[in-house]
Amino acid sequence: MLRVTGLNKSYGSRTVLSDVTFEVPAGGIAALVGPNGAGKSTLLDCLAGAAPMDSGTVEILGRPSQPSSAGHWQSVYGVLNDFTWLPGLTVTDHLMLLQPRPAHDVRAALAAFGVPDVGDHKPTALSSGQRQRVALATARVRPWHVLLLDEPEAHLDVAGVGVLARELLAMLTPERCILLSTHDSSLLRALDCPQISLAGEVVR
Repeated sequence: MLRVTGLNKSYGSRTVLSDVTFEVPAGGIAALVGPNGAGKSTLLDCLAGAAPMDSGTVEILGRPSQPSSAGHWQSVYGVLNDFTWLPGLTVTDHLMLLQPRPAHDVRAALAAFGVPDVGDHKPTALSSGQRQRVALATARVRPWHVLLLDEPEAHLDVAGVGVLARELLAMLTPERCILLSTHDSSLLRALDCPQISLAGEVVR
């Protein structure tokens, strides 16, 4: 589903990613692991088209995909650290903008992540944990083949991490895959997924 080959990224003289190569199979989840500063967020930004690669190739569904292209953005969706909340819009407004859906679908997405009653609220009025649940709920209404998640467990309590694992597994189909970064061992256990180093080595 997702194949990354020879991805390199530097900022000035500092090399952040060097010859990163890995695959995530259709219907699968893989986790990027490593210490802070290892380049996990940078890699996800490159794959999302938020930061340009210096070199390397990305394939989706067996075809080359340019992260800066409209076609790539249609296939790839990222819930990353810089998730943007638009001023003046409610939670429901945000979900409807990503993909117009009947109101009951939006309510179902919010309910799945444990925040069924926040649709009429502005994101700024929510707690950090509620905002994170809403951000994750957007993945239930926005079409994608590849879902990118940067530390999706951030701001979630133990119960929230359990809900996250359940929903990620439920969202998988034979035409989807998920790549996430995480430091949460309980999430890794719940997902029971391969863990990939930035050198492309499968460490579990």
